[in-house]
Amino acid sequence: MFRWVAFGCSLLLSISLSAQAALDLRINATIKDQPIASVLEAIEGRHPVRFFFKADELPARKINTTFTDTRLEDALKEMLSGTPVSFFLYRDGAVIIAPEWMINEVFSANYYKALEESISGPETQEAEQKEITIGDIAQLRPSGKATVQGTVVDAESGEPIIGATILWTELGSGTATDADGSFSAELPTGKLEMKVQYVGYQEMVRQVTVLSDGELNIKLNTEAVNLQEILVRADAPDDNVESAQIGVARLDVQEIKKLPALLGEVDVVNSLLLYPGVSTVGEGASGFNVRGGEVDQNLILQDDGFIFNVSHALGFFSTFNADLISSVELYKGNIPAQFGGRLSSVLDVEMRDGDYEDFHLKGSIGAISSKISLEGPVIKGTSSFIGGFRSSYTDWILKRIDVPEVQKSSAFFYDANFRYSHRLNDKNTLTLAAYSAQDEFTYNEDFGFEYGTQMGQFILRSIFNDNFYSRFSFTASKYTSSQFDFGGLNASRLDNDLSYFKFKEQLTLTPREGLKLDAGISSVLYQVDPGSRSPYGAESQLVASSLEDEKGLESAAFANAEWEVSPALLVSAGLRFSLYQFLGPQTVFEYQNGIPTNAAAIIDSTRYDGGTIASYSSLEPRVSMRYRINSSLSVKAGYSRTSQFINQIFNSASPTPTSQWQLSTNYIQPNRSHNMSFGVFKNFNDNIWETSAEVFYRAIDQLYDYKDFAQLTVNEHLETELRNGVGRAYGLELSVKKKEGTVNGWISYTYSRSERQIEGINKGDWYPSNFDIPHDLSLVVNYQPNQRNTLTFNFNFSKGRPATFPLGNYETLRGSVIPIYSERNQIRIPDYHRLDVAYTLGKGYNKTKKIKTSWTISVYNVYGRKNAFSVFFTQGPFQGVQANKLSILGSAFPSVTLNIELL
Repeated sequence: MFRWVAFGCSLLLSISLSAQAALDLRINATIKDQPIASVLEAIEGRHPVRFFFKADELPARKINTTFTDTRLEDALKEMLSGTPVSFFLYRDGAVIIAPEWMINEVFSANYYKALEESISGPETQEAEQKEITIGDIAQLRPSGKATVQGTVVDAESGEPIIGATILWTELGSGTATDADGSFSAELPTGKLEMKVQYVGYQEMVRQVTVLSDGELNIKLNTEAVNLQEILVRADAPDDNVESAQIGVARLDVQEIKKLPALLGEVDVVNSLLLYPGVSTVGEGASGFNVRGGEVDQNLILQDDGFIFNVSHALGFFSTFNADLISSVELYKGNIPAQFGGRLSSVLDVEMRDGDYEDFHLKGSIGAISSKISLEGPVIKGTSSFIGGFRSSYTDWILKRIDVPEVQKSSAFFYDANFRYSHRLNDKNTLTLAAYSAQDEFTYNEDFGFEYGTQMGQFILRSIFNDNFYSRFSFTASKYTSSQFDFGGLNASRLDNDLSYFKFKEQLTLTPREGLKLDAGISSVLYQVDPGSRSPYGAESQLVASSLEDEKGLESAAFANAEWEVSPALLVSAGLRFSLYQFLGPQTVFEYQNGIPTNAAAIIDSTRYDGGTIASYSSLEPRVSMRYRINSSLSVKAGYSRTSQFINQIFNSASPTPTSQWQLSTNYIQPNRSHNMSFGVFKNFNDNIWETSAEVFYRAIDQLYDYKDFAQLTVNEHLETELRNGVGRAYGLELSVKKKEGTVNGWISYTYSRSERQIEGINKGDWYPSNFDIPHDLSLVVNYQPNQRNTLTFNFNFSKGRPATFPLGNYETLRGSVIPIYSERNQIRIPDYHRLDVAYTLGKGYNKTKKIKTSWTISVYNVYGRKNAFSVFFTQGPFQGVQANKLSILGSAFPSVTLNIELL
């Protein structure tokens, strides 16, 4: 045992701790052959000082020495001299002993914050007092995180409460109790505000101090009250196994902010490309493709408003400002009944309300773009606002690129969002939102684009009772685009636009536990200017031409039920009925035999001054189900029938911003498809690892493609350029994800085929679509040694898309060389692969600092791969045909972004 030999009758402190710091305490003792831990425990027992250490990190040496009126600081230096262990004084009475490298580099802000806010208390406490402490400061982890487990029960009966939500206000996240009323959460140590909610019970709000791992048992009291609407967006740890919907990708907004981005701009759409089943035809392409579908087959929503062009700067940036987003969900194929009008997918982006209590100012400054956002209360606790603005300034970079054509180019975009939310009373919340965006691009004074969106929204959320509420929305929007060709005598300007007015009413009823019903109606009135071409500039000799405006009305009624049949079986089933009407005024051509083969077949025309010209209806069943085999394994299956009444017209690899939007007419029928999928979902290691395997098949029974050398712009008889047929898409998606740990991330692989069979093309045989990408691989790795520092790598590989190439040529008698082309899309461009890296230095640890900054340093396309966007052919020497590769980005793109937050 440790032996203390006292000098005098007793050991007394020379002066009290309140008069001097802990390291100035005077130690008098003789120590013989004792381990360091025993010496520290003895000092702690006789002096008002406390040591924090891990026994296995202390040196193994034995101490033999005598301290005579020795300062504690000097005594510790002597005992730890020559070892990799050091110490520091956190505050009077608290001394931290740990490896020196850990003191300098690893101990996180939460570690220090928890020490500062520590309150002694037991490991297990019941949440009945106003302030709660979980864990023991002596067991504080250097990582600054702790696992909190507990239960939520009825205060009177003690019965577990299933589905109660536990929300951690500062983190903006939470969890829900399972069938036993239990929950588990990994939290940063320190003080947090906790809200516990369940229908029919009093809301509990408590201040919680988390010191280390521990338990928290919560008792809720029943109460019948009028509830305000509470929106808690937090996924349970096993949500991928538990949920009924198959083919859903949910993006964590905080997670995507760590990913490498082109020139430092966080991008929602490009983050989606890292998930299985989502791809693009190449850098600079507009939009994205889901499970072999076309770009225009995706329904893209900002709240309840349609976004028809999701890209800025010809595809390098997305239209969504990540600082203003609440949630992002992508439904791939199996679409719930409340969504409709597209074949492939729904991207549902919800914007968030401003803070009702405090003001916040955020901004970032990057190499080519900057952004700023401001939010706060208008009437504290009653109304709030949030607004954001982004803008680019790329020309200074273009001027420094040693390519004359690029130096004569220009690119610019801006977007702005504003949102006002007002709690009219306990049951009704009104939201007014506005969005505006504009892009301008010119290349080498040869051609240019301008395109923009303006949108306004009215949203009313109402609560009728605890189990019945509604969401009503009205949206008005206009998308405009112009294309300029600076070609001398043929210089032209091409304009088109698309406006719509939309309303939607959705009711939600939860009559009992395990059953949720959604039903509603919606209607969209489209007004389309298909195109007008006019001369551009004084020298142009072009003759102006334009098309008649088009009008269409798409209405729908829907109902959907999610029913927990048993603890193992969960079913989500619905039905959507759509009615589309093509409206006048309009002039309709009549063709020989009623078939629009070509312009020469036109025999007459009919003028409709109003009313319905053509009408189509569609009955669309939707079903998705989950069968849970055990707590970590489930299988899911789904089917949905979808239809699409508006399409984008383009016959290139990707649509341009000015590609025409075409309504269904009496000759151009709506697209229709059957979507089927099946998947297995398995979690490991307490839901830290998520794995999934999904197979899908889409049968499109009404589809069209374009005949060779089709004329699509300002064509008053566009139907003559189209050919009808069918399509199919099928594939396999594999995903492995590690959600937690110093090293985390995911890998996804997609095998996908997208094919068509169109009358008059490829001899009527099946051929690949423009978006057929058989192999697609994405790898994301995050290394996060502590909360401030994150290093992220992502790697992408995809098979080259199909294209139609000349296989040879022949020479005419007059000496002209005529190329001989392959069948449609029979050859592929080179494969695509790219590596990106990003380093994020998070916000500082100083909790009281009003201005917080963070940095993002990234390199896009690290090894400078010259990926081909397209391959085109020109006349080479000796009258041969020469292949040329167009690469949008052929070098590494570094960037540095400074993020600023004012609290």
